[in-house]
Amino acid sequence: MKQQAKSAILKSRLLSLAGRCLPQRIAILKYHSVQDDLGRYLHSLGPGIVHSTAAFRAQMEVVAQRFNPVSLDDVSKFLKQGKRLPPRPVAITFDDGFLDNAEIAAPILDRLGIPAVFYITVGPVETGGVPWFCRLRHAFATTSKKKWFDSVASCERNMQDPVDRKAAFSVASERCARTAGSALQQCVRTIERELEVDQLSDKLMMTWDHVRLLHKSGHIIGSHTVTHPNMAQVATSDLNRECVDSKAALEEKLSAPITHFSYPSPILQPHWNEATVRATASAGYQVAVTSTAGPVKHGNCVLSLQRVVVPSEAEELAWILENSMLGRRFP
Repeated sequence: MKQQAKSAILKSRLLSLAGRCLPQRIAILKYHSVQDDLGRYLHSLGPGIVHSTAAFRAQMEVVAQRFNPVSLDDVSKFLKQGKRLPPRPVAITFDDGFLDNAEIAAPILDRLGIPAVFYITVGPVETGGVPWFCRLRHAFATTSKKKWFDSVASCERNMQDPVDRKAAFSVASERCARTAGSALQQCVRTIERELEVDQLSDKLMMTWDHVRLLHKSGHIIGSHTVTHPNMAQVATSDLNRECVDSKAALEEKLSAPITHFSYPSPILQPHWNEATVRATASAGYQVAVTSTAGPVKHGNCVLSLQRVVVPSEAEELAWILENSMLGRRFP
């Protein structure tokens, strides 16, 4: 009944008409991964950040047909210079730099004429390795151990049932998210060793050639740090290093200025604050997005823009976008 009511309201275009009377809002959609086979990546990417190819294609058709795709540079000019945007503007962003962004998502975007921003986690792209949060998920999902002796806390954590295993995974994730650089890598290696699992070796990330091709195709490339820590939880020196080093690496590989940034949001909150905003500004970024839910409007800080969490289905996305244009937010 609830879904039928939503469909009826969407067909009536009442929400669209109501939005014409309000100040303009922009929906910045947050994606991570698009895959043909969702089950294959259940123990690495996890269920929460992957969209099926069919769902993503249908959602982009909704954006192209019912709304107006804009670039994040357009959004920046709207906020800084008062640039006029088309009605019902929607921007597309991808975090992390997964290979499927280039192989599956980009062709769909290009076919529909939709620009996007791809935020690259430099470390895994540079090394061909796997992001730490994927390694950690894999370790806890595949270990045969029923108990984890946590050497850092000097305690044994039960993992016999799914609830306890999830709790142990959360402890490990929070610990790793508070570190950066080599310390973060060592944190993950220690846990993998204690759980007696091999490091995940799946080819999940883009290469620099993929990144360069996206850039040449007209999409924006931004930074998502070097090692994907929680930027509001790490030391100031690590915060600055992650901002500066990732920008420098991307600029070297692309021979172009990098002015866009996305704050990683691994498990802990807050994932950004006034200190992170100062750090991104000092590093030379002009636009930064967060994982705080909500649409963008005039007066928002361009270095801490909200984004809209994307559901799994196209019709539900249409509902969320229509309401975002009215200023409503969805957790």
